[in-house]
Amino acid sequence: MWTQSSALDQNWAEAFPLIDVEAAARRIAGRVERTPLVPLPSPTPALEILGKLENRQLTGSFKARGALNNVAQLREAERQRGVVASSSGNHGLALAWAASASGVLATIVMPKDAYPNKIEACRSHGAQVVLAEDRWSADDIAKELADSGLVWIHPYDRAGTVEGAGTVGLEIAEDAPELDAVVVCVGGGGLSAGTALALRRKLGHHVVIIGAEPEGAAAMEAALMRGESVRLATITSEIQGLTTPYAGHLNVAINSSALDAIMTVPDGEIYAAQRVLVNEDPAIGWAAETVEPAGAAAFAVVRASWFEPRLRQIMVARGIRRAAAPSLRVAVTISGGNPAPLQLAGLRS
Repeated sequence: MWTQSSALDQNWAEAFPLIDVEAAARRIAGRVERTPLVPLPSPTPALEILGKLENRQLTGSFKARGALNNVAQLREAERQRGVVASSSGNHGLALAWAASASGVLATIVMPKDAYPNKIEACRSHGAQVVLAEDRWSADDIAKELADSGLVWIHPYDRAGTVEGAGTVGLEIAEDAPELDAVVVCVGGGGLSAGTALALRRKLGHHVVIIGAEPEGAAAMEAALMRGESVRLATITSEIQGLTTPYAGHLNVAINSSALDAIMTVPDGEIYAAQRVLVNEDPAIGWAAETVEPAGAAAFAVVRASWFEPRLRQIMVARGIRRAAAPSLRVAVTISGGNPAPLQLAGLRS
């Protein structure tokens, strides 16, 4: 686990001035959903858990926000050239949708083991899909296409992407300003960076912000421990969407300043958390949601038996008075709702 070693009381209004989350919110207002923040099943009365249901977002994930924000800022010459991205699914689908809605041609480079439903969804929005051997080669092909003239819309390491993702944090801060903590799933780090920056600007250092990664693909944890983005030598996690080979350079810079901690969980616990979310539980009034494994990672961290004591330790270290409160209020991002149909059916059987 990586934990923050410096103070968090800097002037957040002036930090990272090129990332304007509120401008992004104005740009995409009325074109994406303002998703609800709802109570989730909690394993302990010591935690009240709220879920930001980005699985209900247009295209099925928070990625619609960054994609639309990027496309909205293209100059006319760039629109004519078209856009390209590498993606295991949700960013590609979101960019295909945003580009199509704006009359821009999109090329999406995807690893060949991406969920078939995501590949077909990209094509349904008119995108040209190029299949690569794996995630590493998908990135390489996208870079080559960008060198040939297409505008590369990076899935996480780009200001427009981070700004768009950060609108999730703005909405959380507006809907639940009295939170004790927010846990955000981390792949390349765009959602965690944007959300953390938005939350710091709105709520300051009185809220604990934690990134959640799979143990077998902890690129952000590795980067923050080293102080720079590093390319993972191996990836053992199978949680598509959170198995990026490296954390974004911009996101490492923001997360190293704005996050309190990175916490990791094994794939099995992420699948277990997904199972809870996709199955109805009449005893507690929970209605089933359509959630992909990556979308359940933050919830998996909060469900872990060690989470609550670790959160209280961080709060004590930060001098946050509510560290001893009987129950802590924690929001988690439910970031995506595009599971493979067979995998979802297996969890619901």
